[in-house]
This record gives sequence, C-alpha cells and structure tokens, in this order.
Amino acid sequence: MDLRKRLANLDRLSKRNKMQTANSNEAAAVDFETIEQSLFQLQLKSCSASSPPVWTREYCEKFSFPWGNFPPLEGFFTRAGEASPHLEEILFLDTETTGLAGGTGTIAFLVGVGWFRNKEYHSLQYFLPDFAHEQAMLVDLAVLSEKFKVVMTFNGASFDLPLLRTRALMNRMPDPCGSLVSWDLLVPGRRLWGRVFTNCRQQTLENGLLNVQRGPGDIDGALIPQTWFDFLKTGDGEMMSRVLHHNQKDLVGMAGIFAHVLDKARCLKDYDPPLGQWKDAWALGKIAEKARLQDFAAVWMQRAATASTNNAEGGFADPRFVADAIRLMKRQGNWLQVQAVIDNAFESGRDEPWLHREAAILYEHRLFCLPRALAHARQCDEPQRVLRLENKIQKIKG
Repeated sequence: MDLRKRLANLDRLSKRNKMQTANSNEAAAVDFETIEQSLFQLQLKSCSASSPPVWTREYCEKFSFPWGNFPPLEGFFTRAGEASPHLEEILFLDTETTGLAGGTGTIAFLVGVGWFRNKEYHSLQYFLPDFAHEQAMLVDLAVLSEKFKVVMTFNGASFDLPLLRTRALMNRMPDPCGSLVSWDLLVPGRRLWGRVFTNCRQQTLENGLLNVQRGPGDIDGALIPQTWFDFLKTGDGEMMSRVLHHNQKDLVGMAGIFAHVLDKARCLKDYDPPLGQWKDAWALGKIAEKARLQDFAAVWMQRAATASTNNAEGGFADPRFVADAIRLMKRQGNWLQVQAVIDNAFESGRDEPWLHREAAILYEHRLFCLPRALAHARQCDEPQRVLRLENKIQKIKG
C-alpha cells in the first residue's frame, strides 16, 4: 500500500473517531439528567458554592460511647505520641474507590467522614457523580479537615490516605488530610484481637466486638467499583444506595471499634487486673511493652500465664507466648516466674532447643542449679556450654 492510500485510511479513521466521541458526549449529556434525578432520590444534596457543585449526604445519630477522659494510646497506635486530641478532634474517614490497585488510575468516588459533637455522631458523605467534580470535593474535604487533629481510618494509612494524596496531586492541590496525624485502627485491631478472631477485617471485629452483622442490605466490596461505573452509564440508584449504606456502616463501625480500644487503654495501667482471658492479657502485655511500661507489661504477662495454667488451650502451647513471657519476666528479674513459665511450657509439649537454652541460662546464672543447667544444655546442641558446665561441676566436686 502506497503512502497516499495509507494517509486516506488514517483520515477516515480520524473522522470516525470524532463522530464516536461526539455521539458518546451527547449520550453522556442526556444521561446526566437521569443521574441528577437519582442523586436527589439518594438524598444527596448539591452545594452550589463551587462549580461544579459538591454532592453530599449527612447523618446524625446518638452513639453509645465511653465518654470521659481520653487515655494515652501509646502502644496501641503507631503514631500515638504525635497527637493528644480530644475525641471531637478525631476525623473518621473511609473511601469507596474504583479499584484496589491504587495509583493515578484509581479514584475515590465516595469519601465518608465522621466526627463526634455534643455526644452525637455526625457523618458526611462526598459523592462524585462525574470525574469533573473531584477537585471541588477535595477542596471541601481539605477545609473540613482543618477542624481536626487526627484522621482515623481502618487500613487507610496504606490505601485511603495515599489515594487521596495522589488525587490531590493530580488536581494540583495539597493533600486534603496532610495536616492530620494518621491513626489506623487496623494496628490496635491486630495487636488486641489478632489472636482472638480468625482475621482482623473490619466486619469481623464488628461482629466479634459489637455483635453487629451487616445483613442482606449490604453489598460485597468487590462489587462496589463496577456499581459506580454502572451508575454513570444508567443512573440506576438502587445498587448505589447499598454502596452509600455500606460506607455509612463502615464509619459507624470504626467509631465502635475505637470505643473498645479506649476501654482497653483505660485498663492498661492496672497493677491488679482481672484474670480474664489469657489472650487478652497477653495482648495488653505486649502493648504495654511497646509503650515502654515494663512493670505493667510484666503484670499482664503474669496474668496471662496464670490464666493459662492447667488450661489445655492456654498459651504455654504457643512458642510465641512462651518467648514473650520469658522475655518480659526476665527484664523484671522475676526468676521464679520465669522458671514456672519454662516448666509449664515443657509440660505442654514444647521441646525446642531455644527453650532448653533459656532453661540452661536460668539454672546456671540465676537459680544456681548446675546439674539441671547441664541437663538442659545437652538438649540445645551447644557443646561449649556443656563443657563449661561439666568443668564447673567437676571443680565443685573436686
């Protein structure tokens, strides 16, 4: 094919693409009238202060919450020490997006935020009826975030917040939540209940802690991105109402989970804690250790060990629990308690070389029982330790 024919074909293709673009724009213009009607049916309101307008939906409800003094949260959240907010200075945030890949191709078409005022929980949902409304939404969110010190998410520190930051960058504006300290509820969720529930997904914690089940009115998260694309094409708001409901439940669920975190934080500095479940005491012991509260860490681990004694499903069968208990009690010099932990671990079937090494060190350097130290040293495959102990025993006998 010569150059003239190739150029003619390209010209025809260019004209056809222009016609298709014009037809699609005309269809989109027609569809937006239907979309706008659906927006009102979804109880969304437009704010004409910006152009294009911001579409939002508001809620306000009473909330059973442990009101009172705000306890320190070091050890519970990664960045707890960077802010000391009052409850009303925390902004809860959750997004619904066009995918989970992140990056510049993913858009948060629904951003839900919630906060406490006068013992009521207020929430506001920003909704995008079109791509062109994104910048106005981000600007309004930035203005709102100026009233708070902390942004609270659930697994949002690695997804929701970076996504909003990227979208702001694409719109040539600052991060709308950049001035807030990020607290992610997944962190205390895993630290407190990671060994209690099968997983630490938000709905799992809601079910286990709040006795809340979403029910048939909820929507599977995997269907949410396509639901928005279908809404843009058809304007059908039936499925979109489920997405809004899902997002609202996420906001309420985060507040409920945070209330349970506060309950745990209030009893962290307790020198005489209730016996309770050994997994709960273990979790609080590790959190106290992260917060550098070594005395309380030892107290909680002692409680966990006590609750595990004579319990077939107790912590002594778990090598991680045994290692944590030994480490924390050694720091406090509680050698008899260390001995009790090691003995219970052996009785529970633990027979690892590292445990025999801990026993050998304990009996040689702290409890001064060289024969027992030698017996354990022979089980941990350390010939130099065995030789040294044999020489010590021989000198004593000689």
